[in-house]
Amino acid sequence: MITSVPEGTWFMLPVEKGQYGFGLVVRAPRRGGVLLGYFFGPKRSVRPAPEWLEARSPMQAVLVARFRDRALLRDEWPTVHLTVPFDRHRWPLPAFHRFDGSMTATLGATRVCDWRVEYSDENLVTPIAEQPATPSDMRLGDDTVYDPAALIRQVATVLMSTVPTADDSAWR
Repeated sequence: MITSVPEGTWFMLPVEKGQYGFGLVVRAPRRGGVLLGYFFGPKRSVRPAPEWLEARSPMQAVLVARFRDRALLRDEWPTVHLTVPFDRHRWPLPAFHRFDGSMTATLGATRVCDWRVEYSDENLVTPIAEQPATPSDMRLGDDTVYDPAALIRQVATVLMSTVPTADDSAWR
């Protein structure tokens, strides 16, 4: 069992029986526990060539999310490639959107709060900034730390609904 996952690690994420999406670890704080990853389709049954992985860009990701490192540390998600050297500046740490369900009340009005939440590269657990969300912030990714099963469900949902399979020679 490995004890840490370096930035630049590509791994296979099982999205259905015999089909995988792929993830890239772009932030791995020293304290561990929570990583930031970019996730890609299309789903495929075989591991892609390293050149295919290296050609991915942030704009091609189907999801950017914080997630627990447990499945990678237990080798439940096979690692397939390590980008060396890894340039974290190419892979930005986005802000996230949080709906916390709290309400602020002023005389004559009640308002539910949404938040724009930002983290630092070295701490993906405690926010460095939280502020009321603007309308454009509502399109940011959810401020969620996915456990392995929830991450698989989330990526699978996106891949099944929007991205065709890569098991067609045209995608290789």
